[in-house]
Amino acid sequence: MPTFDFSCRACAHGFELLVRSGDVPHCPACASADVDKLFSVPLLKTSGTHDRAMQAAKRRDKAQGTERMVEQAKYEASHDD
Repeated sequence: MPTFDFSCRACAHGFELLVRSGDVPHCPACASADVDKLFSVPLLKTSGTHDRAMQAAKRRDKAQGTERMVEQAKYEASHDD
């Protein structure tokens, strides 16, 4: 069953909703049926996108690890007993 992205005209709330044929979508924030169906791009997962995501995650993890080490050194320096 497909999920679609919607935007409510009444409250401008954006949301994703599972829609079956014949169902009328309602905004979960204000319960209005005055919603616009948004254009959404399908998610494609290829080996190239997977590799780029893994590289980005490794860079993020390395930066967070370095940040943790710096904060730990600062903590130890300021709490010298």
